[in-house]
Amino acid sequence: MTPAEHHLLMMVQIFILGSIPLALLAFQVWFRKPAPSPAPQPVIPHEDESPAGSFLDVALPPPALPLPEEKGVPVRQWKRVDGWMALLLVAVLGVLMGPLLSTPGKTESAPFSTEQWTVQLAFQIGFAGLVLFYLSQIRHLDLVKLFGLRRLRPVEHLSRALAWIIPGMVGIFLIAVMVTPPLLRLLDLPKASPQGIVSAIQDIQDPWTKVLIAISACIGAPLMEEIIFRGFLYGVAKRFTHSSYAAVCSALMFAVIHANVGSFLPLMLLGLLFVAAYEYTGSLVVPVIMHALFNLLQLSYLFFGPELIPHAG
Repeated sequence: MTPAEHHLLMMVQIFILGSIPLALLAFQVWFRKPAPSPAPQPVIPHEDESPAGSFLDVALPPPALPLPEEKGVPVRQWKRVDGWMALLLVAVLGVLMGPLLSTPGKTESAPFSTEQWTVQLAFQIGFAGLVLFYLSQIRHLDLVKLFGLRRLRPVEHLSRALAWIIPGMVGIFLIAVMVTPPLLRLLDLPKASPQGIVSAIQDIQDPWTKVLIAISACIGAPLMEEIIFRGFLYGVAKRFTHSSYAAVCSALMFAVIHANVGSFLPLMLLGLLFVAAYEYTGSLVVPVIMHALFNLLQLSYLFFGPELIPHAG
């Protein structure tokens, strides 16, 4: 990663972390809709026609009307403590996975040994488990209802995921091809540095290590990142700000933790696609499957592409 790429990613990460409290303040103070004035309540008349003002004149309680069903991802269950927890979570994840740990001007080396990939998989499952523990045991939220796990059947989950990810990937590829070169020229970069993890994966020959990489990329990463960025961060930001800001914020943070300028735009667009699928279907399982399919395609190319492409010609 070049110093220019490192500085750019650091500026994006600082912008995201700084904009979250400012957005919360702006939407809660300036853009919040005023509460409607309460309607006058009827009173219970006296049985003996006595003058008004008696203790028998008791205001009727307002009728318990059912709340209207929320459109898309539900957000009523989130509280202010969840907003602070989401901000802390994003900051910690940005430190552990973002560009802060990258050394500018040095070729990145991704974990490639079996032990290192085992640690990475344990980190992904453990971090997702901590978030789920907070939501279920500390906040006492119903995870099945919270993430819409019963809204679709298993076959519907897969079909919806395929219906979203196939055209979405085509569109993201076309946009990246058109936008990335002029963007690099604007940043005065001849080309973007490749992700260190890509070079490391291509050099791996051990079958067991490849299995761990596949589990990490297609199970661990989709679960952890979708629970954090779509299930938690997006939901909380949508509750206290606006769905548009929540979508962009979660997508930017999703892209910046991968610490690569060349893949930043495609990953940001991919994050927006995951949000759209989550909103439309109401089930977090759909973006998890989409994420797993995307990583599986990328991993298949890294493992088998160099061998297949020469023979195809």
